[in-house]
Amino acid sequence: MAKHSSTTLVSFTPEQMYALVVDMDRYPEFIPWIVRARKFDEKPDRFMSEMTFAFKGLREIFLTEDHIVPNALIRIQLVSGPFRNLESEWRFSPAEGGARIDFFINFSFKNRLLDLTLGPIFGEASKRMVEAFKQRATEIYAK
Repeated sequence: MAKHSSTTLVSFTPEQMYALVVDMDRYPEFIPWIVRARKFDEKPDRFMSEMTFAFKGLREIFLTEDHIVPNALIRIQLVSGPFRNLESEWRFSPAEGGARIDFFINFSFKNRLLDLTLGPIFGEASKRMVEAFKQRATEIYAK
């Protein structure tokens, strides 16, 4: 099972960063390993999401249920896909000059072959996730 967590400060508001993370339909525009993403069945406190992860000819689709506290928290839980386990959480809180982002992900794949081939790739992608959103925020909000 792979785990990754990070905390970072950004010069954008929690509301701005939250908006970027829940705007899943735009992920393929700035996250290279996500080739398709969509959000559906939206409710005030949750939504469903489907993402297609692709790398070097490998392509996997997974479905999650995302529980939300608008502008503050996104808690992601696996519904179906190639994972045995997938949990992730984003927390957004005010900080001097912007926002603090806390990100956590914990995952393992269902079968050993996927764990050996995609595990390290997905792990590295997870580590770069926050940076991708920081860069996206700069592109959108710093103009």
